[in-house]
Amino acid sequence: MKRLLWQVLTLAAFCAVFGGSDADAADYLKMVRDYADAMMEKGRDVYGAQHSPLFAEVLDRKTGRLLEGDPLQQVAGLPFDKWGIRPHDRMIGGANPQHCQNLYQILYALSTLTGQSRYAEAADESLQFFFTHCQSPTTGLLWWGEHAGWDFHTELPIQKPSGTTHEFYRPWVLWDRSWQLAPKPCRRFALGLWEHQIGNHETGDYSRHAAIDKHGPGSDAPYARHGGFYIETWATAYAKTGDKVFLGAIGSVVDGLERARLHEGGMLISRNKKTGARTPYDVSLAVSLALAAEQVPAELAAKLRAAAAATDKAFADAHGEQSAGVSQTPSGSGSKKAASSAALWSNAYGGGPPAGAANVWLLRYRQVPVAAYRAAALKTADAYRSQEINLSEPVWPGTLGGVILLMINAHAVTKDEQYLQAAERFAEQATKLFFTESSPLPKASHQHDHYEAVTNGDTLMMALLQLRQIRRRPDVRVQLLYCDR
Repeated sequence: MKRLLWQVLTLAAFCAVFGGSDADAADYLKMVRDYADAMMEKGRDVYGAQHSPLFAEVLDRKTGRLLEGDPLQQVAGLPFDKWGIRPHDRMIGGANPQHCQNLYQILYALSTLTGQSRYAEAADESLQFFFTHCQSPTTGLLWWGEHAGWDFHTELPIQKPSGTTHEFYRPWVLWDRSWQLAPKPCRRFALGLWEHQIGNHETGDYSRHAAIDKHGPGSDAPYARHGGFYIETWATAYAKTGDKVFLGAIGSVVDGLERARLHEGGMLISRNKKTGARTPYDVSLAVSLALAAEQVPAELAAKLRAAAAATDKAFADAHGEQSAGVSQTPSGSGSKKAASSAALWSNAYGGGPPAGAANVWLLRYRQVPVAAYRAAALKTADAYRSQEINLSEPVWPGTLGGVILLMINAHAVTKDEQYLQAAERFAEQATKLFFTESSPLPKASHQHDHYEAVTNGDTLMMALLQLRQIRRRPDVRVQLLYCDR
């Protein structure tokens, strides 16, 4: 339980009959329930020879069906520079649980809040099916993540460019439940992650990319955050099995990451050569290391915490520099001000809105109260609080969800009511941008009328649920884990 408290985003729960008045301007609980009900009733696999409880990635919001006609023209052909997702990374025609992880969390939360087991049962059925049917027999890796998915029509992996590449999309925060539902596939995946993702077992070097259907690991792209996702996976596997092979995997990779950190001058970072801006990936690694430390023996735990502390120091040393990645409130006039405002809402591939980084900084701040994380996150929150949503490019629902969560989290550490007021303002705008009377599913962007999981509509729904519960019943809590890092 202590492990969860570090990563938790708390939700105020309702009484058994939901309590409170329904006179609110927007009934966010109803919106979230309608979304969950629609996904359970129309958003699952009813295609091909074998139907399954998996949730679809891309849906027509009016019919609840997979998009018809030529999906490359309807969705994947949208201009990349106007959209932020590479066409070949879409999961049209199938499922990918890593893209809808917050949907699963919402379903579990709704069962707790409503007393209706059908929500949790739907999540359990989907996850159990995926882990037992969508795993490579060769490597043990799963058909999920940044590039891969499971096709509803063929009952096989989705065939597309890079569709056999394994790369975590974000951390998998549902390992405990997954192990309860499918322990053997989970163990096989954890072993496959060591045997087929890590290119050099002696040095711990790896690539974030590996082949799912055959042995093909690399060692030339050890992105820090991905190492953290692996280490979290192995730490849970060790806690469940006691198998020391997972301790060896953790030790190898963290040693390799430490060597890389020292080589890069004290912090695992990527720098934009033109602007000097840092990415937040190293802070995500620190979060992962601290979580993993709760599940491994003391000596290895101390090593993980020391590696995380090195990032804390480097971040604190860099705080105040433009390279720390903290967004400034747009100022000035003309194109400079417009560009700065647009950056707050950008979904460009390889980057992302600053709210996401700020939420990760506050995750780490909950683990260790390093003042630099708090200061940087609040500076970013203040930049958003003073701005209107820039709609010059397609804005994702997940971006609004992240901003709402940032306002909620900023309120949690400051008790400043203005942050919750900003959260409510952004939530009200989100309902106008992403919802219509014809469908309870959020739009893929404010300019695109289909539903698409990769734009993180479920993050928005989770944020709306959290906001409503904080306002209605802050005395009772359920747990949701922040995974958009």
